[in-house]
Amino acid sequence: AKPVTALALPPRALSVISPRLSRLCPASPPHPQIPTQILPETSRSRPVYRRLGTPMGIPNLLRFMKPFIEPVHIKKYAGQRVGIDAYSWLHKGAYSCSMELCMSPRSAGARRYISYFMHHVNLLRHHKVVPVVVFDGGSMPCKSATDEDRHKKRELSLVLGKEKLKQGNTAAAIDLFRKAVQITPSMAYQLIQILKTENVEFVVAPYEADAQLAYLATLDADQGGIAAVITEDSDLIAYGCTAVRYSLCSSFFVLDSFILSNAF
Repeated sequence: AKPVTALALPPRALSVISPRLSRLCPASPPHPQIPTQILPETSRSRPVYRRLGTPMGIPNLLRFMKPFIEPVHIKKYAGQRVGIDAYSWLHKGAYSCSMELCMSPRSAGARRYISYFMHHVNLLRHHKVVPVVVFDGGSMPCKSATDEDRHKKRELSLVLGKEKLKQGNTAAAIDLFRKAVQITPSMAYQLIQILKTENVEFVVAPYEADAQLAYLATLDADQGGIAAVITEDSDLIAYGCTAVRYSLCSSFFVLDSFILSNAF
């Protein structure tokens, strides 16, 4: 039997397709091109949290592929659609306000991750690049044990961070808060509202964003496809993604670029 093509994304789609955020966006219907049977049941869906500072992807893969990575100016993709691993930038943004997110999540300072994210989106737009932001969806059942272990480590880091803060050791507290902070569905939802306001295309994948991004990279632009992916997760190479952009320099204009055809 021919496998079901489940992750197609039409052009200019603004959709929430995962039950992970459906509780916050109850009016949002499932994505029209994703069969409902592949979506995890809401009752079984559990939010995915990633700990800041945890290397994403296959250990040492990028080091192995270093000979095939070269700097590329972002303007190369002017007029093209480029996929963004949303949680990669959310992690970076949360890193700058980890104490506020842990101690006073409703404060204005705890929203600096949104400013960080939109700054990078606007830099892409400045160079005429069309960003397509892809969020993680429901958790993978096979990773439940790993998620539970990370949750316990975050809780411990939060307790230790508060203790260091009481002792007046702010530097040590911030380091621990960076390990404790988590990217929640609520944070993703707040960012999504800004993306809607700014008319930035986005999609929430059924599960992890990696597979969604890799699939979009196989499509033509008129089918909702993307020319490249910006991420820090090396899993995209294993998925066969043809063009992946990694570490961004401080000015953002130049990216470390892996081109699959250069390696094979």
